Amino acid sequence: MIYGKIANLPIWGEKVPSIEYALNEAKRVADGEFKIGKTEIDGAALYASSSEYLSAGREGKIFENHHAYIDVQMMIEGEEQIDVIIPEEEPEGDYSEENDVEFESFDKGYSTVTLRAGDFLLLLPGEWHRPGVGDGAKCRKTVVKIRK
Repeated sequence: MIYGKIANLPIWGEKVPSIEYALNEAKRVADGEFKIGKTEIDGAALYASSSEYLSAGREGKIFENHHAYIDVQMMIEGEEQIDVIIPEEEPEGDYSEENDVEFESFDKGYSTVTLRAGDFLLLLPGEWHRPGVGDGAKCRKTVVKIRK
């Protein structure tokens, strides 16, 4: 997990050369016009998905994990909390290869990161996360998906 400012994505690219191109593209997308929906960058290898929603309480929200993609979650407007956990044992939930997602509930043992406008959170496969937690704030977020 890497947490930082969107403005510093190119610096992280220099530190992690294998995803430098992807992080530079993420910065370019974040700096561009916000458009809800999917933005193709490099086919299935690299794309962005932008959405607008209201943050809400933890009730009814569950953790998600991805196997094939790294997430770069970039908050364009608003504020939310993202709960994160790396479980000691891999949960036995159903994984959808088609959607690259699995879901699981964790009641304790997680940490919380606050994502504000201008922040990003990079999540690797195995770093379970529960996004969208908050008190009803309007959020505009872009998630860049990097095929590992």
